[in-house]
Amino acid sequence: MLRIIAISTLIVLMNAQARAAGAGTLKNTVHPVLWSGSVGPADLLNEIPECANTRCERFDLTVDLPGGVWNNKPGGVQVAIHWGGQAFDNLRLYVYRGGVRLAAGEGIISVAHSVLLPMAADGLYRIYVAWDPDSPSQSIPYQGLAEVEYPPNPHPARPLLPDFSVLPQRNLSFDPGGIFFDTISAQYPTCYETEVQEEGARLCLRFDQNFGNIGEGAMDLRFALPHGQTPPLANAYQRIYWSDGSHFQDRLAGQVEFHAAHGHYHFRSFGLSSLWRINADGAKADSQPLRKGSGRRAIGAKLTRTGRKVSFCMADIDIVFWGRKGDGPRTYNAPDCLAPASSDGVFDYFQQGITSGWMDIYDWYLPDQYMEVSGVPDGIYLLQTEADPDQLLVESDRSNDCGAVYIRLSNMASSTRSAQILGPAPACAGTAR
Repeated sequence: MLRIIAISTLIVLMNAQARAAGAGTLKNTVHPVLWSGSVGPADLLNEIPECANTRCERFDLTVDLPGGVWNNKPGGVQVAIHWGGQAFDNLRLYVYRGGVRLAAGEGIISVAHSVLLPMAADGLYRIYVAWDPDSPSQSIPYQGLAEVEYPPNPHPARPLLPDFSVLPQRNLSFDPGGIFFDTISAQYPTCYETEVQEEGARLCLRFDQNFGNIGEGAMDLRFALPHGQTPPLANAYQRIYWSDGSHFQDRLAGQVEFHAAHGHYHFRSFGLSSLWRINADGAKADSQPLRKGSGRRAIGAKLTRTGRKVSFCMADIDIVFWGRKGDGPRTYNAPDCLAPASSDGVFDYFQQGITSGWMDIYDWYLPDQYMEVSGVPDGIYLLQTEADPDQLLVESDRSNDCGAVYIRLSNMASSTRSAQILGPAPACAGTAR
């Protein structure tokens, strides 16, 4: 019996080792190396210090690029992972070569990591994906990618501007879900207690907001606070870099405010959502026209509700277009708003933003991710979100600052109310400013 148990244990360990192994070769600047995996209880790959006390999976990447690939092009090999799972699931990324750690992605509150190996030499690189012990899921599936990335062409010299792209909502709910730093209201269970007490919320339609940056440059925001102090408001400055690396410009871009429910500073007025009533057959609900968008016919609608202008602590949460070139390494880790990037003893200096090719996601279960919909009847609506509604930030293109989805609200007069996303809608439908 003991021999059978020992053999079974050996088979499990061998299978774990086999699952941990994977390999690919990066041969040119066009085609990426793609792989997938899942880090779970059987993945006991104890090869590096970061994997000594957690589960890890390894992928062996061989870089074999043509000669001259880095001549006059200071790029590098990007290594990235993207994962699914439950809320708060998290993975970590490590890249080693010859027993030396070259790069790491360890930030939290994200569903992706990306690192850059500058002008990577040919040879074998070992990529480790580690399970974060704080993750609620015992097994987390992921996708991996390795490809050559170059920065924007430096000439002609120009400002590298961000470009916001509002992406459709993914989740819609009347259930807050609950989060560790807030409590659900006993009297108004679709809302958090802070939303009820501070904002008078009673019936909260909750949804995520997804803001991508598809421009050449990062959305980089900086502010300074008196050392050790948390004033309610502070001026914020957008930093814009020039393509040739010659200089950067800091320009006043509004204010940040201390958000008590989140415990850190948010950039004010970063997003605005509105709810428009439409008829089920697509006919006009009143005489207010919608603007045309996405090449689709505009449908008439009636402005039903306007949400509060929401503030964000901007961060890199997910890669906008997985597998498409043009995204940088993850730079703005959440929660960067909690601690200063530097301090001189007089001022604490903070930084937040969204890297080119990345998106910030504020999930539906977070405080203030809602619209008050008391008294709104059943029906089909257009839920629209606009980035930077006060146009305080400089970007390269404002035509894609709005996004919208069709939704259905049902049983609104009962305790069994429900909300459903029907699909993407024309954007931008209108303005609620």
